[in-house]
Amino acid sequence: MENGYHLYDFRGTLLREEHIDRFKQLLWRPRPPTLLSKEEQAEIRKNLRNYSRLFDEQDLAKKNTANRQVVEQRRRLLEEWQAWREQMREMLIEEGYEEPADAAGVAANDADGDVEEVEEIVEEIIEETEEVVS
Repeated sequence: MENGYHLYDFRGTLLREEHIDRFKQLLWRPRPPTLLSKEEQAEIRKNLRNYSRLFDEQDLAKKNTANRQVVEQRRRLLEEWQAWREQMREMLIEEGYEEPADAAGVAANDADGDVEEVEEIVEEIIEETEEVVS
């Protein structure tokens, strides 16, 4: 087994190859230099809970805004649907296909409330065939 490491640049060109006995693992992650001073880093670590709470509140506000937008979109679509439906109802009344309704939404001939609609479903078997598949 060959122990050691190979070092490449960003283009994949081999820069260095080292063979080291008893070498097990190398973990390296390049990090850019920080723009904060040591005091600023210490201040951030000290107030990390406050920052976390602030960020959680901001996340929740964004989520609520998105939910509110979805609700408003659905409400707008429902209003458009109801307006279209009312327009179609008026057109049908003008053409004589439907009776005009009073303020309560009851048609003129239904004003006494005695009309009851009964729907009956009848199923009839026309042909039945049984086939054995072997």
